[in-house]
Amino acid sequence: MKEIIIIIIILIIIFTGAIYTQKYLNNTTNILVSKLEDLKNNIEQKSAEENKLKEKSDEIYGEWENINEKWSVIVLHDEIDLIETSLIKMKSKIQTGKIEDSMEDIDTSIFLVKHIKEKEKTNLKNIF
Repeated sequence: MKEIIIIIIILIIIFTGAIYTQKYLNNTTNILVSKLEDLKNNIEQKSAEENKLKEKSDEIYGEWENINEKWSVIVLHDEIDLIETSLIKMKSKIQTGKIEDSMEDIDTSIFLVKHIKEKEKTNLKNIF
């Protein structure tokens, strides 16, 4: 009887951790994708000055640094490195005035972040 109770407690801890992790990944990916899409829209519509775009890219990268600290426990480091590389390219292109060239890196970052969200989802496809 003791063993069954211990197993049930362990399963509850595992499922609670999985649910919390999934919610955290969903929230952080939504925040990051939202900010990246906002930056992309500003560039496409040319509705923001270059200084505003630089500030937004710094803000996005700062947000990424906060997210990255916690994601490194959950997500594979290779995938985090791809996102990091893409965001650094985006930021440096905006900082140097190559704003139109940064669109590719913004799209890549959005794709990679959304991919993490889908890959880490708890579903039968990812389990088996």
